[in-house]
Formats: sequence, C-alpha cells, structure tokens
Amino acid sequence: MKNTADIVVIGGGPAGMATALEASKNGASVLLLEADTLLGGNAARSTGYLAFQGFEMQHREGLDDNAEIFFKDMVNEIKRQEETYGIEFDAELAKVFAKESATTYDWLVELGFEFNRFLPRPLQHSVNRMVDVTDTSMFTKVFSDVLKKNDVDVRTSTRARRLLLEESQIVGVQTDNGSFRANMGVVLAAGGYQANSSLRKKYQPEHMATTPYLGTHHDVGDGHIMGQEVGGELINMTMIPPLIMVGSALVEDSIAVNTLGRRFHDEAGPYDYRVKELNKQPNKTAHYIYDNQTYLKKRQLIDEMPQTPSSANSLTELAQIIESDYKALKETVTQWNDFLTSSEEKDPDFGRVILPAERRAIIEPPYFASKMITGINFPAGGFRVNADLQVLNVYGEPIPKLFAVGDCSGGLGPVIGMGGMRITPALTLGRVVGRKIATQKFECSPNSERLDEYIPSNTMKVPVIDD
Repeated sequence: MKNTADIVVIGGGPAGMATALEASKNGASVLLLEADTLLGGNAARSTGYLAFQGFEMQHREGLDDNAEIFFKDMVNEIKRQEETYGIEFDAELAKVFAKESATTYDWLVELGFEFNRFLPRPLQHSVNRMVDVTDTSMFTKVFSDVLKKNDVDVRTSTRARRLLLEESQIVGVQTDNGSFRANMGVVLAAGGYQANSSLRKKYQPEHMATTPYLGTHHDVGDGHIMGQEVGGELINMTMIPPLIMVGSALVEDSIAVNTLGRRFHDEAGPYDYRVKELNKQPNKTAHYIYDNQTYLKKRQLIDEMPQTPSSANSLTELAQIIESDYKALKETVTQWNDFLTSSEEKDPDFGRVILPAERRAIIEPPYFASKMITGINFPAGGFRVNADLQVLNVYGEPIPKLFAVGDCSGGLGPVIGMGGMRITPALTLGRVVGRKIATQKFECSPNSERLDEYIPSNTMKVPVIDD
C-alpha cells in the first residue's frame, strides 16, 4: 500500500469525507486517515440537523431565502453570543458557506440522502431552513461506498500524532501506523477537543472541564495540538457552550418537568436558554418525560445520555420514582397531549414550535424519565483560516500546505447555537477546500496584513517606577 498521495486528510467525519471526495473528483490522489474503526464521525451519531439556503425543500414551500439572509442570521447569532464570549467571527468564511450551502443539499440528495421535514427555530433562523436527515447512519454507509468508488485510500484505526515539516512547509503526517506523505497539502479535519479534559482545563473553569460532552471519545483535539505545534493560531477556544445532554431528536418527542411536575421552558429552545431555565428550578432538577414508543424509536440517543432513564407503567409511579408531584405530572402530560391534538401551531405556554412528528402524544406505557444533566456542546474553537481554508499563523500568514476544516477551524464555530450549523459547514467547506487544493486555485494573498497588531510600536511610552 502506498503511503504517499497528493492530499492527506486527517479525520473521517463529515468535513474530512467531503474534502476527500471532492479532491478525488477533481483529479487528486487522496489518503484519508481516521482514528475510529468506521467513517462518519459525530454525524453518524447525531440527530442529523442540517441548514441550507435556497434549496429545493424551501422552493416547494414557497420560502424566500438566500445567502444574504442566511448571513444576516449568523451575524445576529454572533451578536447574541458576544454577550457571553469573546468571539472572532470570520465573516468572509461565513459568506462562502452561506453561498455554497444550497449546492451541498443537492450534492447530498445525489448521493442518496433523504430529509424529513423543516424544524423551525425562529429565534435563530428567520426562515425555515433547518431540516433533519432521515437516516444518519448513511454518513457511514454512503460515504464509505462512494469514497471507495472514487479511489480514496481510506485508512481506519489510524490516529495522527504529528505533522511532518520540511523547509518550512507541511509534507505529511506521522501516525501510530507509520508516516504518510502529502505532495499538495494536509487537511486537519480531526474533530474537536471536548473529550480531552486536560485541554479543556486551559479554556474553561475546572469544574466544567470534566462534565459530559457531545461527540465520540476520539474528539481529543489531535488536530488542534498538531497544528499548534507548527504555528497555527487558535481562536474562539474559550467558547465551549454548556447545554443539556440530550439529543434534539429525543427532545422533539419529550416534555421537561421539574420536581413540581410542571413544564418550565421551551424544550427545543436555544441551548444556553435551556441551561439557564434548568438552573432556575428547585434543586436545579428536572426530567424529560416520554413514552415507550419514543424509547424504542430513539434508543440509540437515550443510551448515549449520561444516566439510564427511570421507567414505570404509570405516570403516578414514575412521579414517585423521580420525586415529582404525581398529580401535577399527570395534568401536565394531559395538557401537552391536548395541545398536540389541537390545531394550534405554537405551544401556548412557552412558544415551542418544534413538535413530535405527526404531533404524536405521550400515551404509550411504560413511561420514561431522563434526568436533565448539564454538559457541553461542541467547542467553537479552532484555527484561524483564510477563505482558502489555509491555516494561518499569528501574523496572518498561511502555513504552507496546511489546511483546516470542520471542528478544526474556528472562525465559523460560534454560530453553533443556531442549530444545523455543525455538519452543514463541515460538508460545505470540506467540498470547497478539497476542490481548491486539487485544482490549486487559491484566491487569498500570502502576504501578512496583521504584523502591526503584534509588533510593538517604538513610540510606546514606558511608565517610570519611582522607588
């Protein structure tokens, strides 16, 4: 087996797979290295929420959307998050993503992906554009097949350790299974760093650094560490948003109740909002309530939650187990079921608009309760890149032949709270960088524009210390 290719891609999640496929289709030979035993990354284990603009599903519904509207929604999300975090938002990269997102939808459909329905998030997306994939396992099945058909050399169970540097440019990567050489470039698409508590301690309070996380145990920041060693500048690393550890697809079929047996928020609202509302409840305790049909359908998501759910054949028994008011719990579930059988589109109590498919009620015993536990979302931090996805150093200069995409790039990460904004940018910008490297059509100037930000002025006044 050859250990040299035009392009070496580190990571077999959506970003890496999209990069590899697009590069191969544009004539480059590609080696794809994945630490796990299967491709797909977090996308294969996710709820499958994606967001596009100007795509066929919107056209069918007569929805007016475009790249400019999408970009404005991203800017509004950044303004909201800036109240909590120091953010460096890459507007140029956001515009590239917004423009290209519609073609990503068409590309996925051509590959065989199907989408269920729109999932409204009016506070984040001013137009309905977030949809869910019918079967997220297709991120493994479809891409494994299509990458093979397009001659991408996939090496699973191969963890990258260090980048190879010769004459100030990246020439390959050292892995647990030997070295791999790259003639045209190495792409960091190795995922996030949420599974690395030691790394998280550098960017968040220690009591949060060991909390549960979304993602696989391979998300230990390998790409971040390797790129940092050769001079890449990391941005937005302190934005590690808290969230309630639950798959959004499970939320669709659930309601959350506190120890008083009452709902207290929009269960499908913004991630940070859910955390704040939980913290307001008695003893900061609440549970998601759902029925047997949901349990059987969403078993994979439930098994990935931090605690095993409680169950009982009646709501009265369930309330006793979770130490909640049983009369109030029964009333709350009845009220929710009555709302679902009505013609109202918005929950009258908390404005919830993401509802169960076909508005299915919580009616089939046994009933289940999963405790609401605070953990973290995918971190926003990654490398500063230019519009060609080249990794930049602290002076804004590209590191020759090194690129980053997906969770390894940081400029678009802070829009994660919108929903559908992790997998879609990874796929979209992965296609962009794969095409650019393979065709060598780069648009950005290699000249630095940021030297003055870091080199102290000779006119700086030094205070005199009088002993």
